[in-house]
Amino acid sequence: MVSTCAESWVFAVFLGISTCFLIFLYAQLRIRYNRTCLELKNISESLSAKTKELEEFKKNSSDITDSFSTENARSIIITIDKKGIITYINDYAEEFFGFNKKDLLHHSIIDTIMPPSTHKDANQPTLVEKILLNPQLYVDIETKNVRQNGDTVWVSWTNRVVYDEDNNPIEIRSVGFDITKRKQLEEKLKQLTSMDPLTGVLNRAAFLEIGNKEIKRAIRYDRKVSLLVLKLDHFRMLGQEFGYSFGDEALQKTVHICKDSIRDSDYLGRIGDVEFAILLPETPIENVQFLAERLRLKIQEQNLKTEIGNAFITTAFGIAGRVDEKDSIDAMLVRANQSLKENMQKSK
Repeated sequence: MVSTCAESWVFAVFLGISTCFLIFLYAQLRIRYNRTCLELKNISESLSAKTKELEEFKKNSSDITDSFSTENARSIIITIDKKGIITYINDYAEEFFGFNKKDLLHHSIIDTIMPPSTHKDANQPTLVEKILLNPQLYVDIETKNVRQNGDTVWVSWTNRVVYDEDNNPIEIRSVGFDITKRKQLEEKLKQLTSMDPLTGVLNRAAFLEIGNKEIKRAIRYDRKVSLLVLKLDHFRMLGQEFGYSFGDEALQKTVHICKDSIRDSDYLGRIGDVEFAILLPETPIENVQFLAERLRLKIQEQNLKTEIGNAFITTAFGIAGRVDEKDSIDAMLVRANQSLKENMQKSK
């Protein structure tokens, strides 16, 4: 009897423990189930958002990459054949260049929106021919273009050559963006770094750079080029007599006289405090002697009024010409300065 009661008690305890364990296990499984459901829900929502984002991205990418299919694109879109004839332009290209489509379609890109080449060699390939021959070199280019009213604009182009089944080029498709403002800023920056701020002519560094290019060109084509150097005489003494405030005006008037006396193809630079140089392409040294005398008289005639009287400026000149194929702007400056010193000695 006692044994039976003990067994019943043990069984009841085991049953209670087992029940508690099963309840605990069920609770843990329920927690894990709820957590898993929540994670799956979050994953589903995230996947849905990513899918929506991907669809939007594909839509935007399609709009960008299929630029040739939209008339309203805010970019210049042009197609030309292998002869340079315009076969397609979009509405924005018509608006940007100011032409009617009928004035551009079936017309050459040259002499419409692109100025003709200034190269004198008739065998020199055009830009269209260069793109067709070496498309990988001209994928991205910048060109100077013209509007219908004659205004100059700059365009950055991305070009793609289209081929037929036999791998022969048949057309060029180009997408362009207006970079005129950027080019204008670059030009202003270039002027600031290459121009003398007081007189507005080339500074010494810019004059030497251009001088070397011109002399190399003269050597290549076996042409004459001459150099004239002028220096204002007794400038420091005049400053002490009339006050240094007259100096800027004297330099500016001297530059004005020089500009009026030389050609557009000549180069005028300030190479020292009171020294200027003029490079004259296609000019024999004999002609420079006449120019120097004419400048000397004109500068001497200028009358600078000051608070204590009139100041008259005199100048000394030195000239030099290209002598051989090894000549340089530095060597010509040395010879011109030597000529300047000799002339100053003679005038004493």
